[in-house]
Amino acid sequence: MDSTGDRIHAADTTTGLVCKNTEQERGLCSDYMVRFQCPDSFCIDREFTCWTTWFNRDDPSGLGDWETVTDLCRENPGQICQDPIEIQVKTTSGASMDSTGDVIFVANTNSGFVCRNADQESGTCEDYTVRFKCPISFCVNNDAICWTPWFNRDDPNGSGDWETLTELKKQNLGKICDSPLQIEVQTTSGDSMDSTGDTIDVADVHTGFVCKNSEQTSGKCQDYEVRFQCPNSYCITTESTCWTNWFNRDDPSGTGDWETFEELSDENRGKICSSPFEIQVQTTSGLSVASTGDTIYAANARIGFVCKNSDQTSGKCQDYTVRFRCPDSFCPDTGPNCWTHWFDRDDPSGNGDSEMLADLRREHPGQICDSPLQIQVKTTSGDSMESTGDRIDVADATSGFACENADQDSGKCQDYTVRFQCPNSFCTTASSNCWSKWFDRDDPGGTGDWETLTELCKEKPGEICTNPLSIQVKTVSGNSMESTGDTIDVADKTTGFVCKNSDQTSGICQDYTVRFQCPDSFCNDRDSKCWTRWFDRDDPSGNGDSEMLADLRREHPGQICDSPLHIQVKTTSGDSMETTGEKIEVADTTSGFMCENADQDGGICQDYTVRFQCPESFCSQPSSNCWSKWFDRDDPGGTGDWETLTELRKEKPGEICTNPLGIQVKTVSGNSMESTGDTIDV
Repeated sequence: MDSTGDRIHAADTTTGLVCKNTEQERGLCSDYMVRFQCPDSFCIDREFTCWTTWFNRDDPSGLGDWETVTDLCRENPGQICQDPIEIQVKTTSGASMDSTGDVIFVANTNSGFVCRNADQESGTCEDYTVRFKCPISFCVNNDAICWTPWFNRDDPNGSGDWETLTELKKQNLGKICDSPLQIEVQTTSGDSMDSTGDTIDVADVHTGFVCKNSEQTSGKCQDYEVRFQCPNSYCITTESTCWTNWFNRDDPSGTGDWETFEELSDENRGKICSSPFEIQVQTTSGLSVASTGDTIYAANARIGFVCKNSDQTSGKCQDYTVRFRCPDSFCPDTGPNCWTHWFDRDDPSGNGDSEMLADLRREHPGQICDSPLQIQVKTTSGDSMESTGDRIDVADATSGFACENADQDSGKCQDYTVRFQCPNSFCTTASSNCWSKWFDRDDPGGTGDWETLTELCKEKPGEICTNPLSIQVKTVSGNSMESTGDTIDVADKTTGFVCKNSDQTSGICQDYTVRFQCPDSFCNDRDSKCWTRWFDRDDPSGNGDSEMLADLRREHPGQICDSPLHIQVKTTSGDSMETTGEKIEVADTTSGFMCENADQDGGICQDYTVRFQCPESFCSQPSSNCWSKWFDRDDPGGTGDWETLTELRKEKPGEICTNPLGIQVKTVSGNSMESTGDTIDV
């Protein structure tokens, strides 16, 4: 591409190649072809023989031959993956689609295949059959053993046989996953759905199964049963043995029996996980729901359980009790024992005892996980919260704890202490030894001391991870933040640190310094030896020296990673950027580098060169030997040569990976893009 001398408008892994005739001195681009570098896994997937069966749902006796994905999926539930990689088409006699000479209306993995009779000189299409290539995971899932039991909730004695997913889930709590992968349907005698000859209204993983008697020539459907395939993780999850206690907060003496999740969670703080997998319901005498004959209004892990007296023929529900199944991590005896230390930030000498999570996080940055699983509360003398008899305003893992003196008969709450259970990963993360250096970008001489993450990242590009795990704060003299007595506006891993002078009784904050804890992988990346080569695309003869990242990427496709860790800048003579004394407009991993002549006392910038530090994985990517074939979909006879990724994917379904690693461009005669002299659009 370099050898052509063309000005190339675009040549990257996002757009593909664009060369515009209007931008060339000679008025015409060279004719280019492109190919894309993909992860090795793409070539493995591309070569993997995970193909569906051949489908032939239509013949050309009507308007044409319509083998659309929508129709095929409806008629063959679970037999075609959601995002096919490739489509193959041939005639029913085995001839290739191209050899027929038919004008094909559409043939791709999104729509499927359509040949219209009206488009053919002969007046009629050939009869075609199609199949689809799917990801490896689809074939693996098809072999998975995670299937539900067979369900048969209805028979065709009424309007038909309705085995809908909504009703099946309601009647078989926790026994069907939220998003089934496939559905299988057979008659209760074991015959396949297809063999019955019934007209099936619907059979898919979204609705379930419906066969209507009114649509059958015999006037009646067969009696069907269904089962669903679920992700393997669902079968693993359903093996959890973490069940709550049985709860019975209500009886049916009023409007019915209401054992709702919201009410039970409020009344049994910390004893039910926030997102249960399953609910179990039985009467207080131990009978199953089905055996009672009651009409149940709701029974699921999200809502809980409701039985309304008005829905019952007897006028009254049974008295029910419920329990919930939670992740193993929720049960201290079966899951991880990752607990914070006990916190006691307040005492009840004022309005009450407030151990709210927001306050605790601000005062103890990094010591409590983002989404605690449970809260435990006890008095500072070790008594349980329940034993005190105090009326508690709030005690949960979302808000924390509060007890108000005004609510107590004695006029005063006990003094409480709290701790939180966190996911095991939090305890593991907390052990990370990857810390940034200490930063002190501000002093309290103005409105206060502002050590915000945004400003620090801007001033110290690549030295702090994107999502820190925690923050540590101390004064520049080494004292802890807590010991100063300053009122701190914010101190967390998201915002950073702010102390406002106006909030202090002394009128001025201490001078603070901060550092951030990062995942170990950040330190590994920070120490990466993966650097790009030095780039010098501009000199300061114009407005200045512009080594902007967008320009460098366009001119050197595939040579700079998507998210550089660090930027290094020096003059072409080898001096550091800092030693020049010049005012630099920008120098970071997001934008690149810019020095403007107008900002300099001498009237002109030095000539700079830049390079970028990338993750080690980027340096290993170019070793991939997985390249697409060369594509030449356009020639420069019109507005230019457009080898765009969007159009190539449309015309060559499944032949280019979703996120290419690199692009290569050359003329059809084999010259490099750069040699053409063409102006490349993208």
